[in-house]
Amino acid sequence: MFFMVRQSVGFRRVCQSVFTASALVLLVACGGSEPETGSAGSQGQRPGGFPGGFGPGGREEMPTPAVEVVEARVGSLPLEERLTGRVIAENQTEIIAEVGGPVTQVFVDSGDAVEAGDPLVQVRDTEYRERLAQAEAGLQVAAAQTRQAQASLVALENQLERIQSLTERRLETVSALEDIQVQVDVARANVELRRAQENQARSVVEERELELANTTVRAPINGMVGQRTVERGQIISANSPLFVIGDLDQVRIEVLLTERMLTYIREGMSVSLYSENWPDARFDASVTRISPFLDTNTLRTQAYIEMENPDRMLRPGMFLNADIYYGETQSAVLIPNSAIYRHPRTGVEGVYVMNQPGSEARPVAEVDGAPPLLPAAPVRFVPIDIVASGRMASGVEGVREGDWVVTVGQNLLMGNISEARARVMNWGRMEEMQRMQSRDIFDIIDAAREQRRNAAQADS
Repeated sequence: MFFMVRQSVGFRRVCQSVFTASALVLLVACGGSEPETGSAGSQGQRPGGFPGGFGPGGREEMPTPAVEVVEARVGSLPLEERLTGRVIAENQTEIIAEVGGPVTQVFVDSGDAVEAGDPLVQVRDTEYRERLAQAEAGLQVAAAQTRQAQASLVALENQLERIQSLTERRLETVSALEDIQVQVDVARANVELRRAQENQARSVVEERELELANTTVRAPINGMVGQRTVERGQIISANSPLFVIGDLDQVRIEVLLTERMLTYIREGMSVSLYSENWPDARFDASVTRISPFLDTNTLRTQAYIEMENPDRMLRPGMFLNADIYYGETQSAVLIPNSAIYRHPRTGVEGVYVMNQPGSEARPVAEVDGAPPLLPAAPVRFVPIDIVASGRMASGVEGVREGDWVVTVGQNLLMGNISEARARVMNWGRMEEMQRMQSRDIFDIIDAAREQRRNAAQADS
């Protein structure tokens, strides 16, 4: 029993559009010189390099189309989940101002490397120095009041001892003893009050010292500075954003997992990362951490892929495609997704299959940098059932191992076309073509046309 891998309809449409353009590449590459007129040698040659002519009764024969084929093989498909991840720098954090005021100096700019403790921005500190001086004066007053209260308490405690001694010898009344005892208790409470006021004044001094220190904004970590939003002379307030800083040597990619994905995606699973802007760059990593808490609104949670950032290619804020591999299907006959063709007349999904020619077959045409073009062979449309679908290939029923399936040029086989010339491609080339963007295909077409023009000029 096969497990189905979800594949978006949009991706299959992209593949079909890419391989439609690939057919144009094939035609351009196989095309010869411009058609000649008025010569005997041109009767058996169709424009574009396809043999043709007229059949019995003067009826024009259709040229034999040229297509690209891949040999169907037996194998297993990797089960994968394609997600989009956002790049975050290690220890990435936003630097905000903790105090307000005019900016007198900015020490760094976007792209600068800093170390923990390096100054980034200087805010005018005149007002903060004055406030600190006032707080220090208040602390001195509070300390003096504390010492005064302690001296009064000592005097009253001495007086209490004398009256206690006189009362024991019946030289002083009990009422006098009680009065002095109350005064001592009040003096002790006053000392505690003064000490509390002194501590409060000391806290104010420490707060003013911190505010003064915060007028110089410093880097909390080693890293790179970016997204500068502050200029000299600008008046900022507390919590104003100034920079973003992070370590670009290490990055983490954040992807969102649904509740369903948590049933089969685990920490440690292999991940392939790539960007459509960098078709030749791929990164291999693994799922490092998965948050156990789902968001109550979206019912999703975060998974993180931590990895080194070679040459700092990945920049914070970029979005990457992340293919998470979580298993494999059972064996099946595999064909490239580009071979799957929905017949426009019947709506039946299938593939065009060609018979392999014998070993005695010889190439009839060659194009620089491409495999040889083989003699014409029968071709037929075969309906298929897709039993497992992956990003690059699908497991199908209806095709046998070793069959040649057409991957480029299906639109040329419409009608009563029963034969085609095949150019056999390997699987690696097919997967490369499937990853191509449409703009890459048209670049290839332009290059092929330019090559044809140059060859024609050289021949003339």
